[in-house]
Amino acid sequence: MRIPKVLSAAVLLLATGCAVSEGGENSLVFVSYGQGAYQAGQRSAWLNPYTAATGTTVTIDGPSSTAKLKAMVEAGKVTWDVVDTEASVAAQACGTLVEPVDMGPLAASFPERTLTPCGVPDAFFGMTLMYNADVYGAHPPTKLADFFDPQRFPGRRIIYGGDPSVGTLEAALLADGVPADRLYPLDVPRALAVYDRVRPELTITSTYGDQQQRMAGGQADIALIVSARAYSLLKTGATQWKVVSGVPIPVTWDVLVVPKGSRRAERAKDLIRYASEPARAAAFAEQAGIGPANTAAKPVYPAAARDLDIWGEDKEDLRVLSDVRWWAANRIEVVKTWSDWMTG
Repeated sequence: MRIPKVLSAAVLLLATGCAVSEGGENSLVFVSYGQGAYQAGQRSAWLNPYTAATGTTVTIDGPSSTAKLKAMVEAGKVTWDVVDTEASVAAQACGTLVEPVDMGPLAASFPERTLTPCGVPDAFFGMTLMYNADVYGAHPPTKLADFFDPQRFPGRRIIYGGDPSVGTLEAALLADGVPADRLYPLDVPRALAVYDRVRPELTITSTYGDQQQRMAGGQADIALIVSARAYSLLKTGATQWKVVSGVPIPVTWDVLVVPKGSRRAERAKDLIRYASEPARAAAFAEQAGIGPANTAAKPVYPAAARDLDIWGEDKEDLRVLSDVRWWAANRIEVVKTWSDWMTG
């Protein structure tokens, strides 16, 4: 049962770097990634409407941090109520750092194998191959392997290096000929050897924002970039960047979780269920350029995002969904191996 509307003009607060108050019972602290189209989409598609419908004041904090979440829970001083995080984190920390969320009838609304007991999908991303048409207009790349072939496609490569679980390793293995149905367990040394082929030409950024800025500024010629950031790039006017169609698309997703020890856990779960409804999922997808989490959602994308729609009918045989449980079991080791490779 939805909480009655008690405050039609309730104010949604946005924290901008200052400490966030725990607030009262009729409030929530929602934690997401840095400000931008993604967070703005969550605010306008979910949080503002939820405030208007329920009278619940929602404060936004960020960025999302597993280390900070862990410290809060272990100290017994949890001030966060809903956190947007990686799906593998929710699977790994279920019952220890985050608690189960009963989605009721909505449980059947998510793509198969993506909903876990403690992690509710909210945004899907595809690792996208893009190229600068000013550089490769007469001879564009047509397959994932072209990113790793500096002889046929000389030029500056760019990837985001902050988290290897976003499809970075999967893209290398798929490019190297590993069948999609035999991708897991990931052969991490093989994936790194594939990246070694272009290491002299490769820029590895620590943030998505840096990757996007370098691409827009002409500091890269070919890129592997998550679809939401590709959408943001095109919205800035960098239309010289084109999507390579017809190639495998490693798909990852973020989830909403409730920290263990939140004293407003039930209200937090109510917000998660609200955000998962088809209309809310569609609104977020349209504004942030992500794939909607609810399979019944029917977003209407602007022209710039249509080639990036991972749920498009033309992508059905190209999508390769991440194995969240494998990542949950192996994430710490793989992240260390990835970090050692980047700095080695």
